[in-house]
Amino acid sequence: MKITAIICEYNPLTNGHVKHINYAKKETNCDAIFCIMSGSFTQRGEAAILDKYIRAALAVLNGADIVVELPTIFAVSPADNFAMGAMRIISLIPDITHLSFGSECGDIDKLNEVAKIIFEEPEEYKNKLREKLNEGLSFPKARAEAFKFYVNGQNLNKELISIIDAPNNILAISYINAARKLNLDIKFHTITRTNNYASENIEEQLPSALAIRNALYNNKKHLIKQNVPTNVYNALLQYKPRLFALGDIILFKIKSLEGKDFANYYDVTGGIHNRIKIAAENSSSYEELLEKSKNKNITLSRLKRICIYALLDITKELYNEVLDAPSYIQILAINKDMKDDLLSCMSNYTSNILTRYSDINRVDKKLRSSIKLDFTAQGVLNIANKNNKLARSMIIVER
Repeated sequence: MKITAIICEYNPLTNGHVKHINYAKKETNCDAIFCIMSGSFTQRGEAAILDKYIRAALAVLNGADIVVELPTIFAVSPADNFAMGAMRIISLIPDITHLSFGSECGDIDKLNEVAKIIFEEPEEYKNKLREKLNEGLSFPKARAEAFKFYVNGQNLNKELISIIDAPNNILAISYINAARKLNLDIKFHTITRTNNYASENIEEQLPSALAIRNALYNNKKHLIKQNVPTNVYNALLQYKPRLFALGDIILFKIKSLEGKDFANYYDVTGGIHNRIKIAAENSSSYEELLEKSKNKNITLSRLKRICIYALLDITKELYNEVLDAPSYIQILAINKDMKDDLLSCMSNYTSNILTRYSDINRVDKKLRSSIKLDFTAQGVLNIANKNNKLARSMIIVER
């Protein structure tokens, strides 16, 4: 079987995502599309707007053949670890021959060239990166400055500089380098993004998922109808914004933490927990906490992720435990017509496959902490959304 993977969030699934699925299937000539999707929280440290099983089923209804969950720890990680978590899943299945992704660049050769420099870390680049980090710049800014310095110093193609500044390019580079680290024999396929990933303009052709989420938050559902598949739109009609409830839970959790405990969470360095803790004590909302905590050297996404680590008790110890454990495949939804073939294919290579929560008892015991975290994250969102129905098993989708 020839399978093409897509790493995604589908928060929510848009017409642009469906276009990508169709292009990937056609241009890689694959038998199946294998989506690795963030579950309850996303890479920006935000809650997904629909339950992970619903989003997965909608993806299968609109062209994917199987959707598996990217473990929560990786889903709320910086780009390199986000990519590594997904590529570890891909590494389990040799039948995955291609990885397809969107990029602002749209040029695999240029993405490979940038990725190679970052992977090899030439001395000039590495020294400048260290210098910029010591100046207090955030890692993304320091990396961009170091890369620009290296390209100019080596008289390389100046077009490469702009590649490192675009979010989907950065993820693409992270995928390529994660494959290098894992010695994966996989081909890369990209589709050029025609819209701005961070644009909030709902009137653009194929608007971003961010623009669609903002329309939902502002109760302007009528603006999104033409930009998502009909079945996605119908699901979104049931959406009721309750982000303030989750924010209150996060704020309470951080206010209740002792400083020494907060310091043990993943990615908490340089006293950032003290800044967040002080902000929390003087804030009456999560939004106020974020506003008081941020500065020019701390990205908002990193700040939000740290708050999620506190909410879900993702300590440095737990993070390392998950990194040391084997990878697993937690299936959220699957195409009924492909079910037997896909399950047979995957079971040829690994026994760490879950189709329901109770499977936690038969997979490698080292996986339990990560799997429990996946369902804890889902449970927290259910509480915030006043939803008593906690889905715990794979959805078989008939198209």
